[in-house]
Amino acid sequence: MRSVAFAAGLIGLWVFPATARGPQASFMALAQEITPPRGFAAMCGAQPELCTNAGSIHAGAGIDNGILENLHVLDRINRRTNRVVRQEADTRTYGRADLWMPAGAHAKPVGDCEDIAIEKRQQLIKAGFPADRLFLGVVHARRLGLHVVLVARTSSGDLVLDSRADAIRSWRDVPYTWIGAQSGQEPLRWFGVDNLS
Repeated sequence: MRSVAFAAGLIGLWVFPATARGPQASFMALAQEITPPRGFAAMCGAQPELCTNAGSIHAGAGIDNGILENLHVLDRINRRTNRVVRQEADTRTYGRADLWMPAGAHAKPVGDCEDIAIEKRQQLIKAGFPADRLFLGVVHARRLGLHVVLVARTSSGDLVLDSRADAIRSWRDVPYTWIGAQSGQEPLRWFGVDNLS
């Protein structure tokens, strides 16, 4: 009962844009194919297992049985990862910029935005969330610059897990401009995002 009440409370925080813009607004509309971020391509070359859906649960299986279950698992992993991982720039951690790897790869979890997003993806896959419903997104904010988030595709829409916020929000409700997103079905491919959909 507590978990249902918890999840129901999370739903109360949502204003799904589908009511105002039509059902398609709850889901990202991908545009033309773009070149993947350099750090992502380098990670996939060095650790290809981080860039595949092979061997994981696929859509329609696992925990993805409804929005209440999704929100509970997404919220738990988002908050826990944000709390446990010490945010630090790659230049400080590794002595070089733009190195993508799971933040939990260290004895003491550390990483910047993309490392945290990759760690959340790995944790959600371990929890049974279908890998092909999890994808990385690159966004831009005026004071922040480029930033990487994890997006989870649920039956109710695309939800953002952000290292800068504990609350999970619809992709339409984050304070960013979308630059590009990874394909959930083909993780090596990236596409532009239609911000106007």
